Amino acid sequence: MNDGPAYLSVKVNFDNSDYDNVCDTFGGGFERLPAWRALGDLLAHRPGWHFDVVNRGEALWCLGVLGECRLAIHVKEDLRFHCYDHDKDSDTIAANATEVEFWLQGREETAQRPSDTLLDMASSNSWDLLKRYTFRLRVSWSDGYYAASVAALAEASFGRTIPEAVNGSAEMICHLFKAPAELAPDLTLAAELDETAVRRMRTES
Repeated sequence: MNDGPAYLSVKVNFDNSDYDNVCDTFGGGFERLPAWRALGDLLAHRPGWHFDVVNRGEALWCLGVLGECRLAIHVKEDLRFHCYDHDKDSDTIAANATEVEFWLQGREETAQRPSDTLLDMASSNSWDLLKRYTFRLRVSWSDGYYAASVAALAEASFGRTIPEAVNGSAEMICHLFKAPAELAPDLTLAAELDETAVRRMRTES
């Protein structure tokens, strides 16, 4: 029996929620779409980056774990990129994706880790925040091993079976937050299998 409020199970879905439509609707219109695509090509597969609609409907690329936004980038009306470093409370304007890449150097690796504030929050109340948060994993299969990756981490956990890979990811999360390894079984994980993992799982005896 679900002991939480019923409304918490409601999921909001947009009919036109693909990247181009979100950028068109919340990112300043069709004219900015080429710049948003260039930004998406740069950031979409880099660990920890997530694309959100924030505040009063502003499209934004953010870097951070557990909802943190330590680095933020969006497209301005003049098609340049506004890059903001929350830790340093500083910003810069980049003319193109190459300049964005240059701005990220020396910042991205730091922002992929939890801030000191988040580490303090995570460790309080017997690690209650980590226990309540749902960590989303993506599981793939190649060369005899399953790989489970967490969006915020550059590394993946490997195993001969899905449980081995998933449990390894829980241990990686504990390491990231400097939590005791004994906490790993208490973490809430949601795993999505990609087509390689599903194909392998269906053929396993």
